Amino acid sequence: MSTAVASGLRVRVTRFAIGWIGAVVLLAAWQLATVRSDSAFFPTPLEILDDIRERWFSAGLSGGVLTDAFFQDVTPSLQRLALGLLLAWAVGISLGVVLGRVRTVAEYLEPLLHFMRALPGPVLLPLALVLVGTGTSMRVSLIAFGAVWPILFNTYSAVRQVPECFIDNAKVARVSRPALLFRVILPAASTGIFAGLRVSTSLGIILLIASELVAATDGIGFGLTQSQRSFQFVAMWSFIVALSLLGYVANLLLSGVETRLLRWHRLMAAVQD
Repeated sequence: MSTAVASGLRVRVTRFAIGWIGAVVLLAAWQLATVRSDSAFFPTPLEILDDIRERWFSAGLSGGVLTDAFFQDVTPSLQRLALGLLLAWAVGISLGVVLGRVRTVAEYLEPLLHFMRALPGPVLLPLALVLVGTGTSMRVSLIAFGAVWPILFNTYSAVRQVPECFIDNAKVARVSRPALLFRVILPAASTGIFAGLRVSTSLGIILLIASELVAATDGIGFGLTQSQRSFQFVAMWSFIVALSLLGYVANLLLSGVETRLLRWHRLMAAVQD
């Protein structure tokens, strides 16, 4: 068992190293290709990094490192994304568990939910502007609506696949309903639930930027639009890099939580192998 776990760890470390080496090579190629170019549309990576440092991290140690522009550009987006995803995850996991355990409810609601899932989130932006307004509520609602479907249907599918013998054994042992949910059903469905969390996070970031492109006064999407309209292309690339980092860090955090919480699942799979 320990050999299989160590082998899996070596594979993950090797893949991680290869991925970073590939990223460094790509950045070096970008630097070499643009350093002698006069094009204003494609600044060098070093120019972009210098703009990011100057724009968001140049307040100095006495000022807490972060500039006022960071709290204007980045903090509002982080708050909206966090609120929207938390709302989507709470609704998606709760409703997914109900659909997975109560077949009658699933049969009534499944067609309606599939119809609503087919609606792209950005299409609802004009309606959200009319119904909710132009504030944070509209952006959080749009993120929650678009991000709820992957986690809902992944949870629904994962809960339905929980072996009935798990449930029967828990009932024989007179396990209470909350314990049945939190100690049997959710752990058994956890891999599917985490897969849904990853997809919903990616969708949430896309919808965050889409919502901030319209009638916003702050945030990464707003900064991206403003820099593009004012022909500040280095700043525009800085916002694009910030958006990429947001997605990367979010995925990294989810991977860390998944690795810690589902360690038992990998060990069980290693034993079965």
